[in-house]
Amino acid sequence: MNLAALRAFDAVLSTGGFARAAQRLNLSQPAVSAQILGLERMYGVALFRRGPDGAAPTQLGQELAPHVRRVLGLLRDLEHLLRRARDLEQGQLTLAVDSPFAAMPLLRRLQDAHPGIAASLVTGNTATTLAALRDGTADAAVATLLEPAPDLARLCLGTDRVVLLLPRGHALAGSAQVDLAALDGVTMVAREEGSATFRLFAAACAIKGVRPHLTLRLGSREALREAVAHGFGLGAVFEQEAGSDPRLVRRALAGPGLEAETCLLALAERAQLGVVKALFALATGPAQPER
Repeated sequence: MNLAALRAFDAVLSTGGFARAAQRLNLSQPAVSAQILGLERMYGVALFRRGPDGAAPTQLGQELAPHVRRVLGLLRDLEHLLRRARDLEQGQLTLAVDSPFAAMPLLRRLQDAHPGIAASLVTGNTATTLAALRDGTADAAVATLLEPAPDLARLCLGTDRVVLLLPRGHALAGSAQVDLAALDGVTMVAREEGSATFRLFAAACAIKGVRPHLTLRLGSREALREAVAHGFGLGAVFEQEAGSDPRLVRRALAGPGLEAETCLLALAERAQLGVVKALFALATGPAQPER
């Protein structure tokens, strides 16, 4: 049994003849006859009585009719749903992010351009964000990419730089800029190892031979800000994540390797599909494979 045979059966039933069914389906009459005959031979049954005035359904054909029409109705519903998804009239997008700041303007553009798309945001550190993208939990991601990723298409959304977060009354708060070397032996708190912030800051310290004294590892930027405010140590955060807390000040850090790109990412084989393609277009520019 195939869909073409079911469509032929429904057309013959509706029009009362093979010639009229062929006209409706834009097929030849022999093609329609062959579909019905194939269905009858497959199951050893008669579905129509052929006569000079057309084709009339047998008892079995009459019993089969409502079931065939239900199947074809479901198929039309599926086709309608798929067309709406193709045309971005409806659908879903799961976006994994390691920071919501760069993602929110992009989601705003998506909502304005395609209000039928329901978007959900999955937050985590950079490692968990990239894992969600690669295991299919997320359709696309906004993350800081610190190393080549040949399996991903990427589009740079901007750059961010690691800054120093410290209590307002701290001795270093009076400087407009703090040299990375000044943090040697200084008590600090840090994000977990899966965080791009921690990896970038640790690599920059290693280049300069700086060894801060880390007292706490924290799972979120909010926890890090609270730890700094309560005197557990200084913190390193991306500038756009520093927030606005009257208890804290941010200061620029001088040193190499403290800048990183924030990227829109997708698996290369999915970057040209549906809503993912639309997201890259709204981010300005086509998705390019990572080299």
